[in-house]
Amino acid sequence: MQTTTELEQQIRLWSRLGVSTENAEFAASKQIRRKHPHGSRRAQLLREHPEVSKLYGTNVKSAVYVVLLVALQLLVAIRFVGRGQFPWYLAVFLAYVFGAVVDHAQWVLIHDATHNLIFGSVALNRFILCVANTIHVVPSGMMFRYYHILHHIELNRVERDPDVPAAWEARLVGNSSWRKAVWLALFFVFQSLRLVSYSHRIPNLREFVWFGVNDALNLATMYGVWRLGGWLSIVYLTLSSIFSVGLHPLGARWIQEHYPTLPFQSTYSYYGWANRVAFNIGFHNEHHDLPSVPWNRLPQLKRLAPEYYDTLFAYRSYRKLLREFILDPRWSLLRRWEADLAAARKELLEQEACQRQEQSLQGSDAEPKQIDKDNLCVETDETPTEDATECSLAVIESSASDEDSSCGPK
Repeated sequence: MQTTTELEQQIRLWSRLGVSTENAEFAASKQIRRKHPHGSRRAQLLREHPEVSKLYGTNVKSAVYVVLLVALQLLVAIRFVGRGQFPWYLAVFLAYVFGAVVDHAQWVLIHDATHNLIFGSVALNRFILCVANTIHVVPSGMMFRYYHILHHIELNRVERDPDVPAAWEARLVGNSSWRKAVWLALFFVFQSLRLVSYSHRIPNLREFVWFGVNDALNLATMYGVWRLGGWLSIVYLTLSSIFSVGLHPLGARWIQEHYPTLPFQSTYSYYGWANRVAFNIGFHNEHHDLPSVPWNRLPQLKRLAPEYYDTLFAYRSYRKLLREFILDPRWSLLRRWEADLAAARKELLEQEACQRQEQSLQGSDAEPKQIDKDNLCVETDETPTEDATECSLAVIESSASDEDSSCGPK
């Protein structure tokens, strides 16, 4: 087991390397005194394979892909769809088989920009994120950036991880096949409603300024598309955006990443052909272990530490997963809630075992503190302070050379 001193040394290394997400996760876990699902794996991985730290960095080529995908999608929308080259039903088909793939790939690049993996500058990463988001019609990239970082910090925690379905959402959908299909088809609607009711953390003024930049770029782009291609171009782009995160083989990614199956894991990877058109987003265990490794180096991470990933369950087919999720009644949105409860139960049992071991070593006859295992949903952890989350998020914007930040352990 890694000692506190070793962990403090590790976080100082991450600070020097500018590894912001790892730093933020560690700072939050120290504040709320709860283990992060990937924290111990990360520490052990870096200890046993120090060479993987060389994979940290940025990939400026991602900015080139962003521009190319924006140009390609706008060309199709204006030149072919908007000028009457296709009847409306072929435009819908094109949006599903082509536009959704482009938009999904662009979301992956937005994801890398969210983790500051394209440029060394936080501001430039924010700006290229806004540029990438223009083809998605609705300005949502900066909102995704803000809440995705919280997803990493609060991974799989009910009512704290924005990626976990809300209580009303899980009860409404349940395990009904048609409701699960509708939920996935309208995933963008449910996710938006979920964030409206999310009160654990509210964006600050700086975030709202960038939300405004995001809005302005999208509105200007859509106005230009409308003037050049007409309403059918807007419809094509809108459908492409909806399909890319909805009832589409690529939409199965939202199930693949964290919905628990057997064996239970906090995160699941996908190693199928779709990674070739989705910038390796399927390497999700690898990503959560080392969030500051860009998409093009994630397969190398898996090769360098095969014992950490080849032994885990991973998906091979999005189509099979999509079919099973919709048709199998064992799949329910409540699975995410059950996963959080199971993780909390396991952690508290480990804490109780540690207490017994410590008392045994000290020769004490006193009984260890009893843990109410029937009420774990209440006693799973302490509520983090306002400063804890604020400090964790501030790490994302901090300078790589700022080792004296009050957010980390000293």
